[in-house]
Amino acid sequence: MKHQPERTCIGCRSIFKKGEVVRIVAEGAPSVSGQSGLVIDYREKLPGRAVYVCPRTECIRNALSKDHLSKALRLKVKTPSYDDFIAGLVIRIEERIESLIAMSAKAGKLAAGYSAVKDAVEKETVEMLLFAQDISGNTRESVAILNTTVPHATLFTRDKFGSLLNRELVGVIAIQDKGFARALTQETERLNVLQRNDRQH
Repeated sequence: MKHQPERTCIGCRSIFKKGEVVRIVAEGAPSVSGQSGLVIDYREKLPGRAVYVCPRTECIRNALSKDHLSKALRLKVKTPSYDDFIAGLVIRIEERIESLIAMSAKAGKLAAGYSAVKDAVEKETVEMLLFAQDISGNTRESVAILNTTVPHATLFTRDKFGSLLNRELVGVIAIQDKGFARALTQETERLNVLQRNDRQH
């Protein structure tokens, strides 16, 4: 397995593998106020000074408090509000999930719709199930009865799934590749944690 560099979360000061934390980059030259902007570099492709934070609400709150970001970056930066940061991070995670679904389909490692998913489950090729938030209860129960041992997540709508796959409405998707399933499990778990904690506050 390829070795991953380690990074320190500025919220809790714990050390994590690079893929487990979110990169924040100071963007561009300082404005007239003498402050630089910040960007969530979720794909880790942008140049510039960077810090890392766990994708957990308590670490994000700590990172955004006082002048933690400016001190960590050794640069005066404009700290975003907690709500704005969370909203931006949720968008980045959703974009990543959309990309993974599209890549799974392009690679021929995805089954969409009840009949196709049922067939994939019976052939034991399913690594993860994705349910639309507005799927009918009967369809969800029918798929769950077929196989309850693989990871599963509920997100987006039937219309959203359909648009990602160039179809009309898709209520359930089966991922048929372990790599894509692992990546989607990580992203959907991050999304659920952020959205659940956000509702609690």
